[in-house]
Amino acid sequence: MTSESKVANTVYIEFVRLLYTARWPIVVVGTAILMVGAAVGYQTGDLISPAIGVAGMLVTLARLTLCIAFDRTFDRRPLDLASAKVWERRLAVGVISTGICVGGFALRCFLLPDLTAHMVASGLVFGYCAGTTTRFSIRPWIVKASLAVSVIPAVGAALWNFDLMHAAQALLFLIFFFGGFELIVYIHNTTREQLTLRAEAAHLARADVLTKLPNRLRLSEHFDEAAARLQRYGEGFAVICIDLDFFKEANDRFGHAAGDEILQIVAMRLTGLLRPSDLAARVGGDEFIVIQADVDSRNEIEALCGRIVSTVSAPYIIDGNVVVLGACVGTALAPADGTTLDALLGKADAALYAAKRNRGGQQRPPAAVTENIPLAPELCQSRSADEATDSAARRSAPTLGSPR
Repeated sequence: MTSESKVANTVYIEFVRLLYTARWPIVVVGTAILMVGAAVGYQTGDLISPAIGVAGMLVTLARLTLCIAFDRTFDRRPLDLASAKVWERRLAVGVISTGICVGGFALRCFLLPDLTAHMVASGLVFGYCAGTTTRFSIRPWIVKASLAVSVIPAVGAALWNFDLMHAAQALLFLIFFFGGFELIVYIHNTTREQLTLRAEAAHLARADVLTKLPNRLRLSEHFDEAAARLQRYGEGFAVICIDLDFFKEANDRFGHAAGDEILQIVAMRLTGLLRPSDLAARVGGDEFIVIQADVDSRNEIEALCGRIVSTVSAPYIIDGNVVVLGACVGTALAPADGTTLDALLGKADAALYAAKRNRGGQQRPPAAVTENIPLAPELCQSRSADEATDSAARRSAPTLGSPR
């Protein structure tokens, strides 16, 4: 994924998050529908108008419940792109449902002979359109659909009265309806530009220039988020330190450009292994750190480490040459091995260097784990000791500059 795509996704996710901050406007609209429905019912003796008011309030309560559910869901984990799309559609159902209630109320009022009911309906439609346009224009398709279902019934019902004043009123509805489209586009574009500039600045400050992976600043922020979830919900996580074996030799032999390309490929491979809630960061040279979220046991860490070693150790095609490197990892589990970034990095670094001393290019369990746990499951699993030794030897002795 390019940096432009990441920024665009960040802006979209922020759009959706902003939609769920509109609590007070939801209450105002729901209360207004209920009040005018009750007033028209009392004034005219009509039973349908208050029923629509009650329906509007029920929609309001459902929308507020959805907002609370959104807060609780993403208080524990960040809002990702796939989830944002789902929650945007859920919110759209609520906004459009409110628009249907407004349109239905206007339709009913204009069919009543009481002119004061017509006046109340007009005020509700105009107020709803103005508020919805200014609050939800960051997602144009939602606000346009909501305006359509509220204005079109009002226009039809006004024309049903078949007189000059009601025709003029229907024309006003249409003028404000289509005129609002320009405002919707303006608000959306202005907000998008502001959020894009902010997201680009934040991305540049938190990304490694070469690999585009998160840097130390973003790593620290992500760790704080994981530590907060651990404290509030008991959600464990792991810190994995990764060091490339024989990278210096490859860099010296093929040049810095080749070394840079290898690091970029490593970054892409690591990113492909992780979930949206995980994070891989480059902290310098050929050193990478992964934060694995929502970890319940060391088996989960070992499984990911096995995939990391296997994937990173796969051959690299650089300028027609096949370059084979190795990877060494060390892990630490929170809270068992610590709860601060420094403490966990210290444990993971110690485990990494123990792995280097023990066997180049293989995984080493954390210091808290007993020594008899198998090393490098991707090498030893379902293989004899001799086969594992031969495989380890092949990984430990890189093939540099072999022809493709």
